[in-house]
Amino acid sequence: MIWLGPMSSPATEDLHRRAVAGDGDAQFALSRVFDREGRHEIAVSWLDRAARQGHVPSMTWLGTRLLVGRAAPFQPNEGAVLLARAAELGDAGAAARVAVLAALGIGRPQSWETALDWLQTAAERGEANARAQLVLLTGDDSVCAAADRPDPVPTLWARARKAVDLTAWLVPPVARTISESPRIRVFEGFASPAVCSWFIRRAAERLVPARVYDADKGGRRPDGMRTSSGAGFGLLDTDLILALMRARMAAAAPALDTATFEPCNILRYDIGQRYEPHYDFLNPEAPALAETLARQGQRQATFLTYLNADYTGGETAFPELDWRFGGKTGDALLFFNVEPDGKVDPRTLHAGLPPLTGEKWLLSQWIRDQAQPII
Repeated sequence: MIWLGPMSSPATEDLHRRAVAGDGDAQFALSRVFDREGRHEIAVSWLDRAARQGHVPSMTWLGTRLLVGRAAPFQPNEGAVLLARAAELGDAGAAARVAVLAALGIGRPQSWETALDWLQTAAERGEANARAQLVLLTGDDSVCAAADRPDPVPTLWARARKAVDLTAWLVPPVARTISESPRIRVFEGFASPAVCSWFIRRAAERLVPARVYDADKGGRRPDGMRTSSGAGFGLLDTDLILALMRARMAAAAPALDTATFEPCNILRYDIGQRYEPHYDFLNPEAPALAETLARQGQRQATFLTYLNADYTGGETAFPELDWRFGGKTGDALLFFNVEPDGKVDPRTLHAGLPPLTGEKWLLSQWIRDQAQPII
């Protein structure tokens, strides 16, 4: 019996009795009670018990938590196994998660075809976000029109999956070289307007004030030099659209590897908001940043995708180079923060200038020089 202390109400006591008797739904519900009380270890024990008995929602929820250690032990391989079992047993949410894991090669070999198969499965099971992703991935107007009907025909999702052109997603446009030293490249039309809108919608409800690295104390903190807002996208926030976008970035520069990508950030600059001149590399002379550099490595490159253009001002400015860039919707800017030998390059000093009208949206991807932990 898994029990700790008296329950708070007759209803919860009844829930506990049913959970002890082996009712998977009760075990799952009881885990939520303990989570609300902050007693996560007990909650995980009930989820584990339910999952071992074949309770699919518990498999999905426990697997999701283990992937990133969220109020649970950090056991990504075990989490991936649980999610795969739940997906095989019919859970739509688990199928959508497994699609991302297959795309990223977490807990299974990396495979875009497998990822799309699982996304199709999730869509067929009614997972709304999976359906929206498939529609966007196809770019097929007839699929979009059919998906907008109140009750799309079941065969639509297989048709949509078949229409996805992976080559078009994974082969980026040719770069325009701005500078060889420091290395700066521009990619026109890197992302479609529809994809840009997708990222803006995904981030709009999750924005928080942006922060900077604290070179004196370590960690991150708010600072008046950076007044924009942003939303981070860790593993649990990643979908197939973002996974393909990151793969497209890596293909744009053969020296880059998605394993070294930090969780991406989507940034919004409202009128007057700015990021004053700064470096994206971490100062190797700052003792407070030594642990971060040892654990995650140096930020070797920055990849910015401009998600909209309905604003004025707001350019990315490089004062040491007397050059600034204001991209059209979907254009991208890649610059290396370090020289080819790995030394930090002070010429990459740059600023996010404030919009004068409208609001500016960016997808910001920082890229390290060593593999990143799962977050």
